[in-house]
Amino acid sequence: MWALQGFDTEEFVSQYWQKKPCVLRQVLVDFESPVSPEELAGLACEEDVHCRLVIEQDGSSPWQLRYGPFEDKDFLELPETHYSLLVSECEKWLPELGELLDQFDFIPDWRIDDLMLSYAPQHGSVGPHVDEYDVFLLQALGSRRWQYTESRVEDPQLIPNLDLAILRDFDPDQDIVLNPGDMLYLPPGCAHHGVALERCMTYSIGFRAPDAVTTFESFALEIERLGANVPRYSDPELELNRHKAEITDLEISRFKALTIELFEQSPELWRDAVGKMLSDSAVGQDSENEQPIYVSDLQSRAWIRHPETRLFYHLTEQAIQLYCNGRMHELPRCPKTLELLQQFCARREWSAQFINRCIDVEALEKLLVELASNSAILPIEE
Repeated sequence: MWALQGFDTEEFVSQYWQKKPCVLRQVLVDFESPVSPEELAGLACEEDVHCRLVIEQDGSSPWQLRYGPFEDKDFLELPETHYSLLVSECEKWLPELGELLDQFDFIPDWRIDDLMLSYAPQHGSVGPHVDEYDVFLLQALGSRRWQYTESRVEDPQLIPNLDLAILRDFDPDQDIVLNPGDMLYLPPGCAHHGVALERCMTYSIGFRAPDAVTTFESFALEIERLGANVPRYSDPELELNRHKAEITDLEISRFKALTIELFEQSPELWRDAVGKMLSDSAVGQDSENEQPIYVSDLQSRAWIRHPETRLFYHLTEQAIQLYCNGRMHELPRCPKTLELLQQFCARREWSAQFINRCIDVEALEKLLVELASNSAILPIEE
């Protein structure tokens, strides 16, 4: 159902990815959404589901934003038009949707953020806005009109005093209509505005773009965890011709050099800082709730990845460093181990036969026991 038609990944990456928008017509032929608007509304009533309602008109103020979880009565009180329901991380709650994300496997797994589903009646919208990440917008039900800019909007000006980041001025270059099976790709910074022409649903596949501050914070946490030798400020050539309350340019340059020296320390620090940041997840963070799992438990059944588990690896000359849910697991590097680990990371479910192949490798046996004990992988109940 999810196989993309007529989609040339090399052409797309060379001409469009992070460069300019791209309209893909009937990339999913005869596509029908496996999730109905009613089912999406039901999901938005569940605890722990991140969801929002955006009401453009008939609210207590223009562009009203409400957060879930919602109740049935909330939907009964909505206006007939001009609103949108958005439900994030749908791949976690509806695992079958994970197969759609697999169609974008030419992009690194760690780049994928989430799959958001939105429903809107006629005229429903979230207003013209700018996202600082790549996004594919797949039309799943009905028709939606999209207006967008062909290039990045620098210094976007927002309507003040709103809970939503809506552009005050929007001057689109393109105006198109997407029907079921059509898809629009937008790189970061392109302003866009989608308006439902009728009852419609849109699937938004968003991609992560961690910023420098988040990366610095992860590096600092890794330094702190290891208790590494952190350089301290020194000034053997103390300036005398200055006021005692002044911070001089030379002192500021010393602090800058101090930070650069810290960043250029052992590359292992950067590997773990980046790997743990990208694989961070709430799964298995509470060690007190870990359940002891034995090899016999692994052998007896098939297993499935926890919906929030993130699995990535990095290769060094001697080792394979697996990053799972903010933890690093080091395995000796050899062709068989690497081949099995790559297959393990590429799948969401593993048969008992595949698990037993992994258990034959001592390092993978230990890894699977640990992942199962902290619920990163879960048994499939018969």
